[in-house]
Amino acid sequence: MADDDQENNTVYETSGESNSSNISNFDSMRQLGMLLGEFRLLRRLGKGGMAEVWLAEQLSLKRNVALKLLRSDMMEDATYVGRFQTEAKAAAGLNHPNIVQVYTVGCEKGQHYIAQEYVQGQTLKDLIKKRGPLDVNLALYLMRQVSSALQTAAERGIVHRDIKPENIMITKKGEAKVADFGLAQLQGGERLNLTQEGMTMGTPLYMSPEQVSGKKIDHRSDIYSLGVTFYHMLAGRPPFQGENAVSIAVQHLHNPPEPLATLRPDLPTAVCKLVERMIAKNPADRYQTAQDIFDDVKRLAKGLKSGELLDDLAVIQSPVKSFPVRRPKIVLPLLCLLIGLMSAGIGWGMRPSVPSSQQAVLDPTIPKFDSAKGQFLQAMFLVDNEDAFLKVIQEFDDPKDKIWTQRAYEQLALLYLKDRQRAKDAEAALKRLEVFRDAPNYHAEARIGQAFLILRDDQTSGVSRAKTILKSSNDEFEHLSGSWKQLEDDVRRLVTSPDRN
Repeated sequence: MADDDQENNTVYETSGESNSSNISNFDSMRQLGMLLGEFRLLRRLGKGGMAEVWLAEQLSLKRNVALKLLRSDMMEDATYVGRFQTEAKAAAGLNHPNIVQVYTVGCEKGQHYIAQEYVQGQTLKDLIKKRGPLDVNLALYLMRQVSSALQTAAERGIVHRDIKPENIMITKKGEAKVADFGLAQLQGGERLNLTQEGMTMGTPLYMSPEQVSGKKIDHRSDIYSLGVTFYHMLAGRPPFQGENAVSIAVQHLHNPPEPLATLRPDLPTAVCKLVERMIAKNPADRYQTAQDIFDDVKRLAKGLKSGELLDDLAVIQSPVKSFPVRRPKIVLPLLCLLIGLMSAGIGWGMRPSVPSSQQAVLDPTIPKFDSAKGQFLQAMFLVDNEDAFLKVIQEFDDPKDKIWTQRAYEQLALLYLKDRQRAKDAEAALKRLEVFRDAPNYHAEARIGQAFLILRDDQTSGVSRAKTILKSSNDEFEHLSGSWKQLEDDVRRLVTSPDRN
């Protein structure tokens, strides 16, 4: 991360005029405090092949964003500008907690830019570099999130084309977010011509065989790249390596990878089979949808928890689900409210259910960390382990650590809301969130959680009561994000759904 311009506080005002001199000199003008439309540059975050990324403040909404600025030497090339704009076009319509959200795209004084969600954290590549091969529980936790994100993209007809560890961000809360749809291709409708003839896009280490050979690709190409990424995550290295891009690409076409079971004999057989199926050379032999991957990963995580992990995964017959993820318009007319709340269509509800009862003594195998932050991050990586979050609260009951204990209550509330048998625990956790007045999101989360409980427990008068909460707390809900935002969206949909009658 380059912060060499932080000492210079000069503010550069921009005008609407554009000329080649402005374009050629823009690189030297980028510095702390510069205004680009409604964005004030704060510090440079890094550079990529096509763009420079800055942390910026969006003045109209008073929020930090990641501002992606197209390199000046590329702005005179219509092809590169088109690719840059395509990233926004492909990603702006995607609304999913595990996808980096694009806010807007624009051009000021000849400088093309994309403003997107600022993610504080690290890339999956950095995480693997620091920790080596990941624990299977953590790996499954990340697999579940990324496969859910790709399913949403596939339903919108979007192929990412460049899935790799560098394009998967891990937030400080342990959430995975897929970034950089710059190589995306919209399937159907407008065919985007992003490459010169004979040229392929993507990164050779993670390319599918059909992408390497320049054939027509679909969402199964992303499934292959995701499988290679999972292989890297579990093995600590990609399946194929070579001296140059060509040698690596040839291996994707013809060579079988070294079996994961050889590199990681500690892995369950089913986990190895899941990855092997994803990276099959023939697209027809792979998982046909990311939703299928999500379903099997969820089964594996539950099996590991219960100790009843099956050696073989069930073959999913139909690649198209009857109730696709995040397609609220497709609703079976006879579904009642309760079924709606528990359906696979509720994105936030795809998290694993919590244990059936709260243990009086916390799991002694959960390690004790020296800091509340470390303890919380450990809990986030343990695939929704109730005891892990309770340990944060138990071990760090100190005002200076309240930010992490508050977040632990936040995660516990989500866990308890998932389990009908834990309604009282959910109510207690929501009440704790409601009293955390130092951050507005907690009170909003408490209110939407209460609306959900009312809907679930009282399908008759619950709808009107939930509507009252939605109306009275509407302004607060702008502070919701992630799973809580999804919960709000689904509650709003359900209270207005004709199927509730």
